[in-house]
Amino acid sequence: MITEIGLPNTESRPRRLEILSDESIYYVDYCREFLGRYVPDSREFTEWPLPGGGSSRPYGTALDLSENIWIAESGLDPNRLVGFNTSTEEFFSIIEIPSGGGTIRHMYYHSTTKEIWFGTDTNNIGRATITPCVLLFTYCILKV
Repeated sequence: MITEIGLPNTESRPRRLEILSDESIYYVDYCREFLGRYVPDSREFTEWPLPGGGSSRPYGTALDLSENIWIAESGLDPNRLVGFNTSTEEFFSIIEIPSGGGTIRHMYYHSTTKEIWFGTDTNNIGRATITPCVLLFTYCILKV
């Protein structure tokens, strides 16, 4: 059986999904430049505008062990990786992709090395190393 759940805005175009341990589902809205959350139990939606604004065009996502969501803002030149803390509901890290990125469509968090791997439309694969930020109690990208 397949069930489809309509998003709150008919202009939304979700690209990637991440599911947290509490079973909430996060999505990036490519057309509206938002990060969204759907909570199946309550059927509630919450959305946050991305830091890149009306040009962010979010595409690839990755979920780390602390349940931070990493988002590729692919509409900006250069592309940027943006971190979102799902506990505080705040964006906390923004870093530019050295090659520009073109478009980052897929990202993968490798928990053993605490790295995010991604592919770009500029003929590169990228690796972002993240480590705990003691003062923020979350993660920051150290290098790409």
